[in-house]
Amino acid sequence: MLAKTERNIANAKKLIEEVINARKPELCDRYLAANRVDHQDYGLPPGAANGHEGFRRVLGGFLEAFPDLHLEVQFVVADDDRVTFYLSTTGTHRGQLLGMPATGKTFKVNGADVFRFNEEGKVSEHWGVFDVFGMLAQLGLATIPG
Repeated sequence: MLAKTERNIANAKKLIEEVINARKPELCDRYLAANRVDHQDYGLPPGAANGHEGFRRVLGGFLEAFPDLHLEVQFVVADDDRVTFYLSTTGTHRGQLLGMPATGKTFKVNGADVFRFNEEGKVSEHWGVFDVFGMLAQLGLATIPG
C-alpha cells in the first residue's frame, strides 16, 4: 500500500509541475484517467470539467487569464488511493477572466485539491476548493465589505 501511495503522490506532483506549471495541458493524459470525474464544477454545466477535454477546458481558461499561473504545494496528506494537496496559487491577470478585462494585477491565494487514483496510478476523481473571492479582491474585481 505504501508503494502505491508514494506513486500517487509523485504522479500528483508531476501533474502540477509537468502539466499545470509547465502550461502543457495537452500532456494531461499522462496523469489523468480518460473518464476522470471532476466534482468541482467551476461554474460550468454538469460534466463539462470531466475527462481530458474538461481538464484542458478549465486549465486553458486559467492560462488565458493568467499566463504565469503557478501552483506550489505547501503540504500533502495521503491515504490509500487519495492524495490531498494544500496549495498556494499565484498569477498575473493578463487576459480576460469571466468576461472581465485584464487588470495587470497579481494574486496569491490558497486552496486544496483531493485526487483519487485508479489502479494504473492516474487521477480518476478530483475535488477542489479555491479562494476565488480572495483572488478577485486582489485583482480589484471584487470589494471586501467593511
